[in-house]
Amino acid sequence: MKVEIKKVHIGSVLFSVFPLAVFVVMLCSAFIEFFNPDASFGIAYFMSLVMRAIQGTLLFLLGTVAFLFVYNVLRGIGIRGVHVELEDK
Repeated sequence: MKVEIKKVHIGSVLFSVFPLAVFVVMLCSAFIEFFNPDASFGIAYFMSLVMRAIQGTLLFLLGTVAFLFVYNVLRGIGIRGVHVELEDK
């Protein structure tokens, strides 16, 4: 069965598990800095890693919202949307 994605609701993306998943990935990538031999460990260093993860999450979500907005606008003016092929079980 072929399905075309006509509109993506930005609110449904922002208020789903997607931001939490992005934050977990950003937090894991920030904690890779623990393997840096020049790192001085302390509470300030730990908080900077958490803030880096929050900043990365916000930037990624801002980019996602911009992409979804452009997709919805282009789909609204008549350009074809994304086609997905689904299988029935």
